[in-house]
Amino acid sequence: MMALQIVSGEEFSANIESWRRSAEFSLIDEHPIYGAFGRSYYPAVYGERRSDASFAVISGGQPLAIVPCTFGETELDYFGSAIRIFMRSGLEGSEAQRALVAVFSHIDSIMSAHGIRRVTVRDDDRLGTLSSIGKLALNRRASAEMRLSGFCALDEGEAAMRRGLRKSFQSLVNWGQRNLKITSVGGGNPDRALFTRYREFHSVVAARVTRSEQSWDAMFDSIAAGHGELVLGFLASGELVAGNLVVDGTTTSFYASGVYDRERFDQPLGHWPLWLAMLHSAEREKRVFDLGDLPLAGTATEKEFSIGYFKRGFATTIGTWIAWKWPVSSEAEGGGG
Repeated sequence: MMALQIVSGEEFSANIESWRRSAEFSLIDEHPIYGAFGRSYYPAVYGERRSDASFAVISGGQPLAIVPCTFGETELDYFGSAIRIFMRSGLEGSEAQRALVAVFSHIDSIMSAHGIRRVTVRDDDRLGTLSSIGKLALNRRASAEMRLSGFCALDEGEAAMRRGLRKSFQSLVNWGQRNLKITSVGGGNPDRALFTRYREFHSVVAARVTRSEQSWDAMFDSIAAGHGELVLGFLASGELVAGNLVVDGTTTSFYASGVYDRERFDQPLGHWPLWLAMLHSAEREKRVFDLGDLPLAGTATEKEFSIGYFKRGFATTIGTWIAWKWPVSSEAEGGGG
């Protein structure tokens, strides 16, 4: 049995592009958060506040697991999201377990070396029994939080998408179709002036500047290259009242942001632009539309819960996953018992 090695730093950076293009790790680029968009956007957002700690577990010169991750002052995660462990396609049994143990052991080392106090790891196993990730997390006295995400299957056609649409939303989508003029920014219309107008609208609605100029540049570059779209809704007067930004991975579109005029919350401004963005994602031959997190009652603010309720009305499927979190502990174990 070949010894396992950890590759990180410059060696990881030199190899990650070829690894992620391989069929064995194509999953990395399927979703934009962990794919090409995330690799350009999140460093622009966080700058020097985050350090890259990504690594791979190697055997015989081939990666068995790839783990994109970053750390700040106290947290080890992936730019604020849970760490997602990408295992080599087809890796099973004892070899997969051995690679996972090496992943968790290196996470322990990162936390110890940098004084990190908490780590968050994503577990997508839905078998109904404790996963290998779960066992290793429990060995570190981890706590578990169930998370919900909303998805719409795009590859089954518009009729199937409509069956997932909340019944009360149909008339609201129709209202928007009648009353909003839609303009899109993307590969077919890389209009920087319209994108800047959305950026300014975003800051007015949020009552503050929430993102750096470099992060906005990363978003524009992505959609201008055809990897997503900005859908803008205008009233007949020409006033911008709605905007949805969608970014693409190789198979998945992600609802990155939605901004609507707060003074017109009595009008259904968001339904038609979002529905249209989903249809356009299907036209770009994406298979899944990820609506994002759906917070559970009591785990988020009322505003966050309401946003989740809105997004849930477009979902054909509600996915579940576990966020494992644990602090540094002298009792942490590296085995998989």
